Amino acid sequence: MPRQGRLAAIALSPVLVLSLAIGCTENSSAQFHSYQPGKGSDESPHPAKVADKTDPPSATTPSVAVAMAPVKAVDQKSTARTPVAPSATAMSSTTSPTASPNVAAKGTAPSTDRKVQLLIPNKTFRPEGQSGAVRVSYDDIDLLKVLNMDPVPPDAATYMPAWLKGLDGRRVRIRGFMYPTFQQTGVRAFGLARDNQICCFGRNPKIYDVFDVALHEGVTTDYIPNRPFDVVGVFHIRPEVDAGRLVRLYEMDDATVVIK
Repeated sequence: MPRQGRLAAIALSPVLVLSLAIGCTENSSAQFHSYQPGKGSDESPHPAKVADKTDPPSATTPSVAVAMAPVKAVDQKSTARTPVAPSATAMSSTTSPTASPNVAAKGTAPSTDRKVQLLIPNKTFRPEGQSGAVRVSYDDIDLLKVLNMDPVPPDAATYMPAWLKGLDGRRVRIRGFMYPTFQQTGVRAFGLARDNQICCFGRNPKIYDVFDVALHEGVTTDYIPNRPFDVVGVFHIRPEVDAGRLVRLYEMDDATVVIK
């Protein structure tokens, strides 16, 4: 190369180097962009898309269809195992009278009536207090304990032993609870109950668990709630039948209340 040409090249070389440096810098800055994956990319979607559950599933994601199939199968299986109430036919077959050999033989339900039998053949009573009244308890007039009688028929008095019939017309002393009345004072007659569960309507009493007490003429008492007390009076066995059903068995009159 001629001398003048080499000098020109040497003179221009810094300019070329500077131009190339500037060009690389501009090109470099223009090519560095943040990567945005396209729809066809295998990269994971943006976290916001993962959290957004309202987007419809893509047709290109078979994992959704695969996940739904087992869920449906489990639902059908669990539904098949859900217990179902027995039908009326099944219930009737389990409660049919033929299930009991006794009923099948007779064709009717077996009777629940107890066999009447005398359980207490003899009993004596002791007098108590100045009135000479004999001490009696509700167990003494309980026909289930005395005669194994349940239910109590209208002719129950005919089965009573002599010692129980002997209390009729005799002055007795018995302890019980006052059945609730509509009066607080000036009570002349009331029901005497075996226990306070009867007084509070806790259970249905038997015919011998409650009986009427009429006080001596001119004598009254106050209502005595939830407290046992003694009553002295004349005891009576007076069965009363209404429409074939026994509605009254015992009574007491000429009575006084003894509170201790």
